[in-house]
Amino acid sequence: MITEERRKKILELVEKEGIVNLQQLTEAFHVSIYTIRRDLTDLEEKGLLKKTHGGAVRIEKTKWIPTMEEGKNEALEEKKLIAAKAAQFVENGDTIMLMGSTIGLLMIPMLREKNITIVTNSLNIAKELSILETIETIIIGGRIKNYKGNILGSRAVNELRNYHFDKAFIPCAGIKEDFGISTSTIDSADFLKTLLDCTRQNIVVADYRKIGRVTFAKVGDLEKIDMLITDEKANKDELHRISRRGILVELAKKIL
Repeated sequence: MITEERRKKILELVEKEGIVNLQQLTEAFHVSIYTIRRDLTDLEEKGLLKKTHGGAVRIEKTKWIPTMEEGKNEALEEKKLIAAKAAQFVENGDTIMLMGSTIGLLMIPMLREKNITIVTNSLNIAKELSILETIETIIIGGRIKNYKGNILGSRAVNELRNYHFDKAFIPCAGIKEDFGISTSTIDSADFLKTLLDCTRQNIVVADYRKIGRVTFAKVGDLEKIDMLITDEKANKDELHRISRRGILVELAKKIL
């Protein structure tokens, strides 16, 4: 395989996976680690990816808003594992906030036997919860502000201030040790900022693509959260930096 063709395929792999490591690339292309390092240096100099200590990551736009299809299908297996891990922290008698996200939807079947109250700003989550007899469901009122059927805006934020939750399961578009939690829209950020102050235990649920990423609108510093639940593909160096800030990091692992 000629150099340009290999570099094109490396870039395609980075775009698809979000993060790659040197060993993965040497095995995939049957070349030395030194050759891969030269490839990554060339691609970084062209502004096509960002080198890391052990590989490379995709360069992300700050206003990262996946399509509905991408949200449902990308990193789906990792999201299922994160949902199962998150559900383990819900106890009978809890009042929780469950935001509109794929992970939130995946948590619902795992909560069906629990006697809890769930408050949500998601039409999709409210619909799924409405058929479960053991769960009391409360939906936040306001304007439907995005394609995911989430209720956001000033009215939703004002209503949120009237509640206090035992736990909130918080999706985000990015979490990075030296920046904090971020999302892709101002409306989502405003809602989440208020939520962080209304909850006893704030739990961020984020797959590996979100770890180490900074997106458009800052939600808050890491001190605002208590726990991060992610998957084994997440950048280990970034997770270590986050845990050193006093955040409990839980990895959702597949049971063999």
